[in-house]
Amino acid sequence: MLDLVDTLIESILDTGWTATPPPAKPELHFTIPDTDWRTKVLAGVGLKLNIYLYEVRENRNFRRGEWDPVALSDGSVALSQAPVYLDCHYLISAWSSTEDSEMTNPILDEHQALSEAMRVLLRNPDVVPGTFGIGGGVVFQNAHVYLSVAPPEPPRVLNDFWSTMQLPWRPAVMLIATAPLDLLLDQAPSPIVVTLIQRFSLVDSGAVEQRLDVGGFVVKAEDDSPISDASLTWVEGKQVAATDSQGRYIITGLVPGSHTFTAAAPGRTSLTRSISIPSDPPATHTFKLTP
Repeated sequence: MLDLVDTLIESILDTGWTATPPPAKPELHFTIPDTDWRTKVLAGVGLKLNIYLYEVRENRNFRRGEWDPVALSDGSVALSQAPVYLDCHYLISAWSSTEDSEMTNPILDEHQALSEAMRVLLRNPDVVPGTFGIGGGVVFQNAHVYLSVAPPEPPRVLNDFWSTMQLPWRPAVMLIATAPLDLLLDQAPSPIVVTLIQRFSLVDSGAVEQRLDVGGFVVKAEDDSPISDASLTWVEGKQVAATDSQGRYIITGLVPGSHTFTAAAPGRTSLTRSISIPSDPPATHTFKLTP
């Protein structure tokens, strides 16, 4: 995720930079601005912009407990755990390969580069990575990434940053990129299922009965495409449900506990599974049939 945020920042600066100088578009680097870096700058030519990630913190304002519906390319919908939003703190500094002398003033070039970087970033306070051709999964590429440039909070990071780098103090622009970390990127998303719990209380009785309506999917094992007109049988209740065009089924009137279900479709091997209702995870409600 952090590498994707780096790529996004680089894309924003690269595409938004003024076409004609001054200032000329600098080289963009994501490295530690220490004495070794300064040596490399002086050995090269032109301007360089160093975008250094120095801190990452969770943004609690974006924390959510509910799951999000995510539209998939096949027209179905999946549930995804809400991502964690992180504040990525960057320090942007400009570096010229020109030595300071009576004839040249590299500081002016560096200030111009910093000013242009701020102009470009301030024009993009809310960006969607997918519009820049950046992937990284459905959640990240369709998310909103928020950029805060030169925030008014005291720049505590600069108090001893340059001394730690063993370099003279120099101006730098602070950038905070607030972006999501997809917690389920390494897992296949689970399709939405329905578990509707109905409670009934008899008149003049304290007893409460529960009945559950449960939904899920029957799909092809090789590509997860839906199987329409498949049958899903609740064995104990002798109830049979047919799937719709999206492969969805609904079984009604179950009581909490373990139940046996059989999915079948023409030309496919039937599949029988026991499911504990409603405690088992959504993935158990999806039946993948092999040829």
